[in-house]
Amino acid sequence: MQRKNPAAVPMPARQLRNSARCCSMALFHRLASMRYLVALLVFVTICGPPLSFAQGMSGSGHVISGFVREDGSNTLVQGATVEIFASGNRVKPSVMSSTDGEFQFNELHAGDYSIVATKSGYATATMSVAVLLGGSPSVTILLRKSDSPPSTTSGKTISVHQLSVPPKAQEAFRNGLKLLQEDAQPAKSIPEFERAIQVFPSYYEAYTEIAVADYRLNKFQDSEDALKKAIEVSSSKYPDAIILLAELCNDQRRFHEAEPLARRAVALDDSSWHAHFALARALVGLQRGEDAEVSASESRDLKPDNSQVYLLLANAHMLEHRYFAVVQDFDAYLKLEPEGPQSDNIRQRRDRLQQELQNAPPQQPAPSEQP
Repeated sequence: MQRKNPAAVPMPARQLRNSARCCSMALFHRLASMRYLVALLVFVTICGPPLSFAQGMSGSGHVISGFVREDGSNTLVQGATVEIFASGNRVKPSVMSSTDGEFQFNELHAGDYSIVATKSGYATATMSVAVLLGGSPSVTILLRKSDSPPSTTSGKTISVHQLSVPPKAQEAFRNGLKLLQEDAQPAKSIPEFERAIQVFPSYYEAYTEIAVADYRLNKFQDSEDALKKAIEVSSSKYPDAIILLAELCNDQRRFHEAEPLARRAVALDDSSWHAHFALARALVGLQRGEDAEVSASESRDLKPDNSQVYLLLANAHMLEHRYFAVVQDFDAYLKLEPEGPQSDNIRQRRDRLQQELQNAPPQQPAPSEQP
């Protein structure tokens, strides 16, 4: 007689019937306990602060580095001016690419940035970079010669809204960003953003930054109110504010509210990896593993170097009882973050899960009916 595993957790019969993934009852009972091996992942990807809110909470120290190359020939470009922006405002002094085309920005907070490279004879190139907590991404910017045909990856165009912001409002907004991002003084940044709004009442980006500051001050209701105001002022056309509101709801486990918000953000900007990411977080929280996998996969395809999306996929696959896929998600995460703050924990969980899978009994053939 086979010895029973005392650590095995019995699974309700109704849930067994609903699982099309499990090939035998013995294997399913063995794997049921594996949920506890990855349960903390739900708190990593669902309950952790969203990327833009987390900006500054872990302090500075992140780095964005990379190379400037010529589009087509891939030749390293020396002497290009490289600038870094957040919410349309410069956050660090510009740098020049070195003789080997390299550039670097230090002491950055986690968050979303735009990198702009310019050089005489070349078209301006812009790319978006997300700095995750514990991450220091490396990027390559391609400069296209001015007489070359247009590339498929061009920089963002400046909107009419941005062009209409008065200089005094821009100055106050920049002062607020400096206090918020560089000086880590969210309380002092709020009056600057409010001053920008007084000059330019439809400055929905300023309302959004007030929300970020309030979040860091643990004033969550004020943060939510500021995001709703940003959405209202923008006539629900500013996806960044909608994404952050969805993420705030995710953080507070208000998944039923987060899902429609994230879907609105996806409808506004289907190319936003963060919108799909927020939607997947909400769907995992709602225990809808198959739908969550679809959204998380969209986010991964848009930004495959985002290590956190593989933990989100692990949650979705866990809900689907696809434990071999969970191991693959762990491997993908560890490939991107071999020495990250969560890596040792994830590595231990992966190893334990692999051991459980190896020790699981093989599938038993169905007994044949006697004549």
